[in-house]
Amino acid sequence: MRAHAAITVNRPREEVERLWRGSDRRPSWIDGASVRFSDAPGDRGTEVHVDVERVLPGGRLGEIVAKLASGARLAKVKDDLRRFKQQVETGEIARSEAAPEGERAGRKFKQRPGQPLDQSQHEKAGAS
Repeated sequence: MRAHAAITVNRPREEVERLWRGSDRRPSWIDGASVRFSDAPGDRGTEVHVDVERVLPGGRLGEIVAKLASGARLAKVKDDLRRFKQQVETGEIARSEAAPEGERAGRKFKQRPGQPLDQSQHEKAGAS
């Protein structure tokens, strides 16, 4: 199974490659990934392309498990690329007050569908 993600960083390619290779900015999982850098069209910085490939044993069952896990893996790759972009472009990683830990793949799985309020919740909210 392969996960591919890309992001454009508003910096020259040589600088982005140097910063990517610096261990303090590069995500820890990246050692098992293929990374390509290219100039973005229109002189708009550098495109960073990441391909993460993971082989799971187990034949057909392993293939099914890999399909289920690939969504979470792709979300993690994208989250880490966004953090890298923020750190390179601004020097810090922005945090939302609504989600101070940032947008994480694991948080997305904890969400549940909206449910209608029961009568006590309506009263508590001041609606009748």
